Amino acid sequence: MTSQAPRLSPLDCTCFRVRSAARRVTRIYSRHLAPTGLSISQFSLLGFVIAEGPLAMGALSERLATDRTTLTRNLRPLLAAGHVEHAVGTDRRRHELVATASGRVLFKRALPLWAKAEQEVRAAMGVRLTANLHSVIDRSMEKLATL
Repeated sequence: MTSQAPRLSPLDCTCFRVRSAARRVTRIYSRHLAPTGLSISQFSLLGFVIAEGPLAMGALSERLATDRTTLTRNLRPLLAAGHVEHAVGTDRRRHELVATASGRVLFKRALPLWAKAEQEVRAAMGVRLTANLHSVIDRSMEKLATL
């Protein structure tokens, strides 16, 4: 008796399910962050630069688990608005990203709006599902990092 692989359907696509969930959650954060003009990606990016900066593009790309093209696209409006700027690192050939004073002010203004979005998502899912989701995502990221 031979065992057959399970029949897969595009409706069972893991990527589709993850992206659909991400879009639904993103809509909630977007609604809350709208008064700041920041997308959730820009909010996260600005937060990482503030918390861990100055950061090289490569380090930030790795930290956010995103490719440099996507990072550049999300960074462009923050640079254009003067919320983030390039600074010369200890090695003059290496440019790093730093948050400006206006970027810090904007982030401080956006933080309570983000917190309301976070509370809304957690309330909708409940404590247990939220904890389980975080755990599954963290474990998935570890497993997928090797691919």
